[in-house]
Amino acid sequence: MAKPHTAKRHKPRHQVLHRVELDKMLEILSAFDRGVVELSMGLYNVPRRERVIMRQQNRRLHRALKACLPRLLKPPQPLFERSGSR
Repeated sequence: MAKPHTAKRHKPRHQVLHRVELDKMLEILSAFDRGVVELSMGLYNVPRRERVIMRQQNRRLHRALKACLPRLLKPPQPLFERSGSR
């Protein structure tokens, strides 16, 4: 006896970010952020030793963002489920 075919529910294309798109977006944002940090360090005449520390902190921030962003981009789950009948 064959089981009836159940249709899978798919999310609309605009709600799903593929890993490649996410990686590309992160790379663009990281490059922009690095540019802003470098420009800021130059404008404020940050000493050489402090620049090294700031770059290290910036790289740590980018790694943390890359690790957590996929989870952060998921739509929030409702706190309470609505009941079907009233």
